[in-house]
Amino acid sequence: MLPTVTFLSLMAGMAFGMVIDNEIVGDPEVDCGVDVMHVKFKTKNPFEGHVYVKGHYDTPSCRSNASNNHTAGLTIAYSQCDVRRQRTTSPSGVYLSAIVVVTFHPMFVTMVDRAYNVKCFYMATDKVVSSNLEVRSDHLGIYHYSKAVTSFLLSTLATELITQNVQMPECKYEVLSDGPTGQPIKYATVGQQVYHKWSCSSEAVDVYCMTVHTCSVEDGQGRRVLLLDENGCPQDKYLMANLNYPTDLAAQVDSMVFKFADKPSLFFQCQIRLTLKTDGQCKRTSDECHSLKRLKREVSSKKKGENIDVFSDTLVVLDVDDGYASLSDLKRLQSLARHDGKRDMVIFEDGQSVCLSSVSFGILVAIIGLLLLTSLMASVIVCLRFGKRYAKH
Repeated sequence: MLPTVTFLSLMAGMAFGMVIDNEIVGDPEVDCGVDVMHVKFKTKNPFEGHVYVKGHYDTPSCRSNASNNHTAGLTIAYSQCDVRRQRTTSPSGVYLSAIVVVTFHPMFVTMVDRAYNVKCFYMATDKVVSSNLEVRSDHLGIYHYSKAVTSFLLSTLATELITQNVQMPECKYEVLSDGPTGQPIKYATVGQQVYHKWSCSSEAVDVYCMTVHTCSVEDGQGRRVLLLDENGCPQDKYLMANLNYPTDLAAQVDSMVFKFADKPSLFFQCQIRLTLKTDGQCKRTSDECHSLKRLKREVSSKKKGENIDVFSDTLVVLDVDDGYASLSDLKRLQSLARHDGKRDMVIFEDGQSVCLSSVSFGILVAIIGLLLLTSLMASVIVCLRFGKRYAKH
């Protein structure tokens, strides 16, 4: 029976050893170029997998293949691969970001793979243009004296204005469940009612107005549909209706969940235009959405202001025929999704579906293998004892 025990031990060793012996060493290196970003990784062993932008594995320009050495990298052009752009006002500039996935297996995604949200920030700079002006005068001394006084007064006035800076508001975009006081959601079903909420917070009171405009939804793979135009007017009332502005720095609207065909995720993106109040009132381009025949020059005069890009969290939409897409299941999944860092297992209420994280799955496989090996060894020991007793008799 000894050869049998040895064979079982080898099988157990194979079960525990089915993990790719490779990993990323140190921190990734990011180089932000003029129109591209370069990402470079160092690996423990020769790299045999792929590096690609999430959602664009099948796009050759958005993927690099095995290098067979201890480095892996990818060059991402900003004009390709759906690189996300987000403008900011404090500091003034633009973020360009992409989710980069590193897979160590040449064909499959495994538990040792990693994903990184790579960002490059480009700060906007103000260019000061000056010119020298020379004026000839017969009364040179008197003119220079007047000029000096005028310059001093202008400099003093400019200094006073510069010191009166007002902090720009900070804005966010949320998709909520159960109304304006609900929780942000990450999972929903087609037809479920959700609540879109845009809000800005500012230390300055009664100064700014916000207008939500240029809203779009995309599937993460390049397909994008416009929901609100540059004036903040809805393009399809069945997808998103006219926005309601309860305060100067808040907007909201109810909506029914929809999805792209055979695409599980939705990504919402909007722009928020911040303008100063006029005579204590907020005047928005979206106030006249019902009057589509207005002159363009009337609208363009209201478009001046700072624009801020805002994004909602990724919304995973389940089809109506999914077996676990009941409302109670989604609420349970939603509550667990708020603790992503602590969630290892999700058990749906139908008792048939179980979702495990990669770490939990590995632990579960190890426990099952250990129990199986223990039970088999116990069976072998029992059989040997019975065999000895039977031989004595």
